[in-house]
Amino acid sequence: MTEINRRPDADYSRLLDLSVLTAWTMDRQRVHHQDAAAYEEILALFQSALRSEVVDGDGRLSAPMRARKVEKHLRAAVKAARKQEVVMERFRLAVAAHQAHVKALPAQREAKQTRKAGRRAVAAHTAKSLHKSAAAFAPAPAEDTPAVPSTAPAARGINDLFNQRRGA
Repeated sequence: MTEINRRPDADYSRLLDLSVLTAWTMDRQRVHHQDAAAYEEILALFQSALRSEVVDGDGRLSAPMRARKVEKHLRAAVKAARKQEVVMERFRLAVAAHQAHVKALPAQREAKQTRKAGRRAVAAHTAKSLHKSAAAFAPAPAEDTPAVPSTAPAARGINDLFNQRRGA
């Protein structure tokens, strides 16, 4: 197994505390912002110096075109520093959101169980009520006739129950 290269004095576990993480990310953002500003100053210096280098036989845009080959690397450094500045802010916000989510989970799960228990009670009550209604609408067997198996379909609609009740 390979050893991860770490600074021996670094203790990053303290960053799990949001207040420490906030201070650390703000410091990182400040450093990246300063780096981007320095890179922009260096870019401006190189642009003015390299674009003003005129060699005999150059066309109108020869010096700026040569300078672009150098400038593109500094532009990439500026862009990367700005991106790191934004990434540190997003990182801090993601950790804060994660901690809030984890903290709220027990209450959310308890509320879900309560809602689920309530739905089960309502479903049981509804089923009981439907069975009572179906039994009330079912025709009572006549006392003088022998029990004959019903030829009616097993699944009936509510209209069939009302029609039987009325004698239709």
